[in-house]
Amino acid sequence: NLKFQQNFIRKLLLPDIEEAERENDGSLDEKDFRKITKYYALGVPAILGESFCSLRGKSMSEDERLAMTWLGAATGLFDDFFDKREMSEDHIRRMISTPEGIIAENSYERLSLKFYLKALAHTADAALLKCVSLQVFEAQILSKRQTDPAINTDEIRQITLLKGGVSILLYRSVFGECTNEEEKLMLLKTGGLGQLENDMFDVYKDYRDGIRTLATTEKNFSNLRKTYISLINEVAGLVYKTAYPLKNKRLFLGILSLVVSKGFVCLDKLEKNEKQTNHVFSPERYRREDLICDMENPMNFIRSIHYYLKSDLN
Repeated sequence: NLKFQQNFIRKLLLPDIEEAERENDGSLDEKDFRKITKYYALGVPAILGESFCSLRGKSMSEDERLAMTWLGAATGLFDDFFDKREMSEDHIRRMISTPEGIIAENSYERLSLKFYLKALAHTADAALLKCVSLQVFEAQILSKRQTDPAINTDEIRQITLLKGGVSILLYRSVFGECTNEEEKLMLLKTGGLGQLENDMFDVYKDYRDGIRTLATTEKNFSNLRKTYISLINEVAGLVYKTAYPLKNKRLFLGILSLVVSKGFVCLDKLEKNEKQTNHVFSPERYRREDLICDMENPMNFIRSIHYYLKSDLN
């Protein structure tokens, strides 16, 4: 799936990237382009899109792949509107709800709008995609609470599940409405699980930036492991409650197993740090390399395969 999508990116996305590089006013950098081609426009269709298709038992159409690719590319850029670009909330909201009428202020905005408009042109229901995009926007606004030292664990958990949940519904909206409430609930929980995993991998960056997540505030990672396993089991139970054929459910869970196996590798690495600090997780006392789990490291990849092979989801 990844190889197929890489070829798709070369044919359909790279011409836009090359044009943006030529016309760049300095607001785009190499990291932005790499994030699009190596992560969002690659992983969103090849992993998330294919998992949706495995559940419904139908291959991705060309329009669906185009929409997923453009939407992945757009959201990779839109994320930085909140984190780095310091754009006004009103301007971002207008870019999401009425992109057709927005005049881009720089190359970064121009490319973001171009990708978003292309996604809207190829999606099954453009109004639905805009609606869910606004929900993602509101969840991002709410997540600013995570910089408040007074935030408690319950609120962090609620924000984590909401932010991840609406994000996965955004990509699911490319294929139209969820079939029923059971599927919607299952996807919300799956997205929350994915957000928790992302937060584990981002523990160094989030701690440095003063963002409070379940990973940066946990003092004993065995507790976070229990939370992670509990969410995995909850998602699996919800998958089996959907109306899809059993074979399709198992295919979906097989893909999910590949994803969550990486989370266990990250948990193992982070939990080892506690031995240095009297069995209390203290990110302020660790080196950068102690808090970063590189999944391109061959040994970490092998460890993730080990977790995948022994997973109950397969």
